[in-house]
Amino acid sequence: MSSDQRRPSRRAMLISCFAALSACLALGGCGGAAVAPPKVDAQERVAKVMYLIRAYVDKNQKAPPNEQALRDFGAKLTPEERSAYLIGDDLENIFTSPRDQKKLQVKYNLKPEPAVTRALVWEETGLNGMHWVALTNYYTVEYDEQQLKDYIK
Repeated sequence: MSSDQRRPSRRAMLISCFAALSACLALGGCGGAAVAPPKVDAQERVAKVMYLIRAYVDKNQKAPPNEQALRDFGAKLTPEERSAYLIGDDLENIFTSPRDQKKLQVKYNLKPEPAVTRALVWEETGLNGMHWVALTNYYTVEYDEQQLKDYIK
């Protein structure tokens, strides 16, 4: 057997390198930074109501007084405005949690202020004792019962 027959061909080496690279990428980038999990639908809905409140405050310089005022405001926004505020077009379903099938709880007449961290929108029951919560500093977090009570005050 000649030395040319024992040495892997350039093509075989390229295929091997490509296969190794593909496997590495398929397994999450070879140990690089973890990819964030996709948002849970409940978290998205809580966030969309929070963004709708933010749009209301931006336009009216005050917090919405009740759900009907917030819904009416959302219906008057153009599709471009709803997209810019990350609200989307499904204004009917964003007020219901897909996890507990209950209406989201909203603290009306509360103007969001980034310096103050209070619950603005939250799931009534949630799942397994955990609730998605939108805070007045525009973050969404998942809290247990006690944490939620602390932030509703």
